[in-house]
Amino acid sequence: MTKNDVMVASQTRAINSEEVAHLTHLLKGAISPRKRLLKAILNSFVVWGCSLLALLMLSGFLSYLSTHSSLVTVLLNYSHLPTIAIITTGCFALFSSYKWLKDLPNPYPLILQDINSGEVVEETYNVQQVCRFQEPELGGFIYFLKISEQDVFVLYDYASQEASSQSKEHSPSDFLVQTQLLLIRAPNSGYYLQHQFSGETVPVSNTYPLTLTPEKWPAADSWSSLSWSQLQ
Repeated sequence: MTKNDVMVASQTRAINSEEVAHLTHLLKGAISPRKRLLKAILNSFVVWGCSLLALLMLSGFLSYLSTHSSLVTVLLNYSHLPTIAIITTGCFALFSSYKWLKDLPNPYPLILQDINSGEVVEETYNVQQVCRFQEPELGGFIYFLKISEQDVFVLYDYASQEASSQSKEHSPSDFLVQTQLLLIRAPNSGYYLQHQFSGETVPVSNTYPLTLTPEKWPAADSWSSLSWSQLQ
């Protein structure tokens, strides 16, 4: 996701070997078209089986009701009922799997396009302020860079996390934020592959404890869903 309204400059250049390696790593982690199809087929069978099981349980309940209702008895004795039930649940399973597959993120072909295109985009932004959150268990830092009030970029200080996990000392000052941020973006998938700083040092305004569980942490090298005022 680009931020054209706050971007200072943008240019395209040839991709280098390190960036190709990063994209290749992302490609290996993405679901290939063949695996997506297999997942969809498996999902269809699971939904179909669960639907048939639910109908079987319902038929047992209706069998009990049939002793008190002639209408239910007629319905259960309908000769085409099993066929209708199988076709209906099958259609439901196919529709559910199609919707699931459609909503499932599919970065694989876009990453492949990025590798084959041989180009990346360099985007330059001005950093106004920076704050960071510290993970309480390992002590790693996550930095939030204010580009504008609504645009905040997230960077992880992996060195601080590795140092904490290995019981080594790591100074927060080792992660230096400067006034100009250069982001290297893959044009099709939108992944940010690298970042570089230049200019004057931007001091950290505040350090907050990170109280969220890991699954709720913001994604690294991405734009935050929160504005700067919300972070404060």
